[in-house]
This record gives sequence, structure tokens and C-alpha cells, in this order.
Amino acid sequence: MFAGMFLLAAAVVGGEWTEGAVRFETGNDTVNRIVAGKPSGAYGSEVVSAYERLRHSGKPDQVKKDWQSLQDQVEKASSNRCDRMVADDEFLGACYWLMESRMMNEIEQAAFGHVGHMTIFYPKFGMVGLEAGAYIRERFVGADGMLKPPYRGQALPSAFALYLGLVDGATVGATARELKATLAVGGHVGRVTLPNGAFEWIVVLDALSRSGMSDVAYGLLMDGKAVDCGAAVSWFWRKAAGIASDPTNPGFRTVIMAPQPDRRLGFVRAEYRSPAGVVKSAWRYEGGKWIWDFTVPRAAIAAVTLPGQDSSRLYDCGDHHVELNLD
Repeated sequence: MFAGMFLLAAAVVGGEWTEGAVRFETGNDTVNRIVAGKPSGAYGSEVVSAYERLRHSGKPDQVKKDWQSLQDQVEKASSNRCDRMVADDEFLGACYWLMESRMMNEIEQAAFGHVGHMTIFYPKFGMVGLEAGAYIRERFVGADGMLKPPYRGQALPSAFALYLGLVDGATVGATARELKATLAVGGHVGRVTLPNGAFEWIVVLDALSRSGMSDVAYGLLMDGKAVDCGAAVSWFWRKAAGIASDPTNPGFRTVIMAPQPDRRLGFVRAEYRSPAGVVKSAWRYEGGKWIWDFTVPRAAIAAVTLPGQDSSRLYDCGDHHVELNLD
């Protein structure tokens, strides 16, 4: 599931998080300047834009209006085994095909999958996603479970492999270490140039955090690296504040709250005005103790994953308080 994945379309990056924001502040001046900056960067994909708008608004009307065009985009990628956005790179094009197929599966379930109290399951794009994943593994993943040359050891292909689950088992750690090493030496993030690098950076940052390397992602952002502002804003909201919307129950009816704290931030205080109400997340350190207060709006529930844990727990609306020893 692409839960709370990213905000790429310029209107979404600059609109949803910024228009809905009531507050986002930390104890780190660099982070505060990034979040206060003007988000930029766009990914010219109808599917990504539709996915993000539906996930944030919870309103399916526009998706239903554009449904045939969305289907056409993914079906064309299926016939070419490559998304048109990166037709000059076979591996990355296939990754976009897989990503958009998975998104379409979630869009279809959210927009069309409920009739009254009945849930209708649409397998079409789920099957396309399985086809895309099998194609990528057969063509680009070696017998050792790692990416084949020339993609192995490159930052963006490694990030995609981690983000999309193209590597598993012991190869996850090996691929993550290769990604970290490539970034440490200032390696170019990917072979494809997209507007302002928004998509490249969000994939890299999310791949790091999913691989247990949020500290590396924080370091890239706070060391003044050339990370796209829109990608950084999205990542700070989702990973530092820990606020995102569940695409299977959009419009923040289910809030995904999974903060990944870092002492370099000092503290985080965030409030987001979602369609379901104001979501609040505020954490700080006191000695070796991490203290988190969060609010789930009245029209929502929250799936909460605490730092260092893999499973989530559902919380009802209201104010909640958590204290953990993280040292």
C-alpha cells in the first residue's frame, strides 16, 4: 500500500499541505526554513495527481470524470512495458508502470469500491501490478536478488527497488547500504531529469525511511543538500510530524500517524486542517524520554505506528498522550 506516499503534482504539493497547514514548527531553524519555503516540482502524471487529490480530499467526483483517461495512461504503459514519462530508461519506466498500476488499484477501490455497506473488489489493476512486478524482477533483478548492472549501485534505481519492494530479505539491507554510500559521495540521484527533482527526491527519502535510515534522510535535508522543496515539505509532514491520509479511506477519515523522531529537530509541533477536522501532532524529548501528544479529529480514526514498531494500532478520535524511552 502506498499509504501517505508523496505529493508530486505542483497543485497538490503547493495546495494541500500548505493550505491545510495551521502550524508546522520544530526546534531546528533549517527545517523551519524549508517548510516555510515555496514548494515546487511537478510530475506530469494524471494518475499521480488523481491519486493525491483523492487521498487528500476524499472526493471521487473528478476521478470518476477522468477515469477513462487514467485507464488509458496505464494501459499504454502496460503495452509498452514502460511509462511514457521516462521512455528513455527501461528500468525506471517499468517502475513507473508498476507504481501507477498500484495507485490505480487503490483509486478504483476508494472511488468505486463501496455501494452502500457493500465493498466491491476490482482486480484489474492489481493484476496489472503483479504483471509489472514480475516483469521487472525477471528483467532487472539478478539471481543474487540484487539489481543487475548498470542499475545496481545507482541512487535512484536503488531507491525505486527499495520503495517498490523489488528486493527482499537480506538484499534489502545491502541495497539500502549501497544507496546510502552513493548519496554520501554526492552521487547523482538518478539518470532521469524531472522538474526540480521532486519525484526523484521523494522516492530517495522514502526509500531511506522505509529501510530504517530516517537519520540519513534527515541528514540530507538538514545539511543543505539540493533536495526539492516540495519533496522535503511532504516528507517532513509525513515523517517528522507523522501525519498522512490512508488512500483506502481517503479524506483523512483514517489518519496514518507514524512519526519518525530525530533529536536534531529538538521538537515538532504540527496542526493540519484536514477535511475530517484538525489533526495535531506534537512531540519533544525530555532526557531519554520521547513524549508525544496527538489529536485525532472527531470525524476520523487513526492508525498509529510508534517509533521502533512495525505494527499499527487504531485510536479513536480525541486527544492522546504517549511516552517512550527511545535511548
